[in-house]
Amino acid sequence: MSTLSTFSLPKRILLSFLWLFMCALAKTLRIKHDDKGRLFLTGEIHNQSNGSASFFLFWHNQLLLIFLLLIVHKKKFPPFTVLVSSNKSADIFAALLEIAGYSVVRGSANNKSLQALKGIHKAIKKHHVIAYAADGPTGPIYQFKPGAVFLSHKYKVPIDLVYMKPARFIAFKTWDRLKLPLPFTQVQFDWCRVMPDEFEANTSVSQAKEGLNQSVSILESRMQSITGDLRAN
Repeated sequence: MSTLSTFSLPKRILLSFLWLFMCALAKTLRIKHDDKGRLFLTGEIHNQSNGSASFFLFWHNQLLLIFLLLIVHKKKFPPFTVLVSSNKSADIFAALLEIAGYSVVRGSANNKSLQALKGIHKAIKKHHVIAYAADGPTGPIYQFKPGAVFLSHKYKVPIDLVYMKPARFIAFKTWDRLKLPLPFTQVQFDWCRVMPDEFEANTSVSQAKEGLNQSVSILESRMQSITGDLRAN
């Protein structure tokens, strides 16, 4: 059952206004990128890997930025499945993704994890890009959860780390300091790819805490290469 089908009429009306607002805002953004970013945003990277699955990881406070990016590049991106928290507070976001035409899997490491894993497994078999917040759904902020390492190694699927930096934005007073870009602002897009064989050195202890920590450190280092030290901000 889709999230949208569970909404009452007033909630559907609110959702319609939010959808129109997000579409209008998305059209005003000036997304800047280099040649490497162009390869990702035009779907060329996905085509070069024969349409195989990949993970698309970002920080939780970039949820709205990522959603706006998905609106802008809908026709260029490969099939996407987005992992969304099963908490009621995420229902609106899940419904907006459904309206935009993206597949949604509900669940997280904290709640309905088995449901989430089944959804991710199906998405990989369909050669989808699986997107989710690396530090979600409850943080701590800017700290990778180890699930991406395990799944990347298990399915031999690369991880694309994505970061968007708006020149002007509103930061909400949430645990992640959720960012909403202002209209007509410039947004810098950066990304890097981590291949599953980069975790091979730790596979002998992949179930051990030390091995996971070492693999997570690889992701942290690569993410910092495109974001800078966010903890210092």
